[in-house]
Amino acid sequence: MKVIDREQFDENFQYYDRNTIRAVIENFTEEAEERLNDMERNITGHNFEKLAFNAHSFKSVIGNFMAPQPFEVCKNLEDMAKRKIETNIMNVFSELKTLTSALQTELMEYLDKSPN
Repeated sequence: MKVIDREQFDENFQYYDRNTIRAVIENFTEEAEERLNDMERNITGHNFEKLAFNAHSFKSVIGNFMAPQPFEVCKNLEDMAKRKIETNIMNVFSELKTLTSALQTELMEYLDKSPN
């Protein structure tokens, strides 16, 4: 499953050197698990205000990578948190985790194929 729109990704990062792109990607991959863990704690703790904030923040980061599917799922999670909708929230979160993993895999593949 490809989650990155490579044409838009390349357009978005066209003005950055490889070291900057590498740093942005590595920073994301290092922080993603912690961000997801925070959101899971927010869900299980019924802390919708923090969940909305964390989902919004994560959505913004994902947006940099031109990955529409995880972006939309994160947007849905943020909306559910703002409206305090608990029904199916763990399913939406699980989908976000799956898509984030796919995004990380694609980003690491991009780095592996890119010159240093």
